[in-house]
Amino acid sequence: MTSARKAELNSSARAHKFRRQIIVNLGFQLRFLYPIFVYGGFLLVLTLALVWLPMHRELAGDPNPIIRAILAAQMFRIELWLATLLLLSGSLASIVALLHSQRVAGPIRRLREGLTKLAVGETQPITFRRRDEFRELEAPFAGALNRMEQLTRRNLEMLQLLRHNLEGLAQRAKTQNLSEAELHESVAILLRDVDSEIKNLQMKA
Repeated sequence: MTSARKAELNSSARAHKFRRQIIVNLGFQLRFLYPIFVYGGFLLVLTLALVWLPMHRELAGDPNPIIRAILAAQMFRIELWLATLLLLSGSLASIVALLHSQRVAGPIRRLREGLTKLAVGETQPITFRRRDEFRELEAPFAGALNRMEQLTRRNLEMLQLLRHNLEGLAQRAKTQNLSEAELHESVAILLRDVDSEIKNLQMKA
């Protein structure tokens, strides 16, 4: 199995792992819940100030105890339903926010890991899921990996060629008794070839 195929399988396995794992970056994903907490708190304060307190004051001011009992029972049912609906809505909103944040945190984590490996010379592609954010970064990252592999391959070929030429020069100097002028000329040719390759690499960088 080729290294590229292994890298693809490893990347797919990591993507499948992230698909099962909702909490990828706890701190980052909790910050996605801040708007829900703020909205829920603001709604609770408004409900208490504009609905619950005025209704309880009106209920306490009613002189008829029977009506107060009926209204109190109705108020209890309303409060129970309202608390249940607020809790259910908050839970559903939190789950949706966590799922969405996972589609952001997961790609950022994979991109960070890919860049970390790239910094130490490991050219391993990254894979995003269909609904992930930042999917447009997958192609540029793959292009950067290909570019690094090409530069590495070109540098390796240049070093192998330089080694071959130096071995040939050393063999000629040993068997043909090259003069100092011929030796300088051969070294100058090698240096010219190396400078040409360096210039080409600099122009493409």
